[in-house]
Amino acid sequence: MGGGDLNLKKSWHPATLKNQERVWKEERKHSDEQKKIEQMKKELMEERQLQELQQLQEQAGSKQRSDRLDWMYAAPNSSSAGGNQDDMEAFLLGKKSVDQLIRDKNSKETNSGLTD
Repeated sequence: MGGGDLNLKKSWHPATLKNQERVWKEERKHSDEQKKIEQMKKELMEERQLQELQQLQEQAGSKQRSDRLDWMYAAPNSSSAGGNQDDMEAFLLGKKSVDQLIRDKNSKETNSGLTD
């Protein structure tokens, strides 16, 4: 009469294409995760080796490495700001526009170029 395996019509049967695809996706996801873990382990080992080398250099007498973040809170240099501190504050407060600051800077440069 009717041939074929009735188990192939069951949703839980491992030979169905849908279940094989699901298993394949899970295996692939697991292998990708393992690759990421291995990469992270490798990076961690490299960082540890670098730290060990820095500690050996510090013990040998080279300068101490600073892990502090003081540079982040330091005020910018006036030369790197490109202008007057009052102008920068006015810009941040919305009292001056960028175009006006650029015009002022260009006029200062041309005036200083004429006096040199």
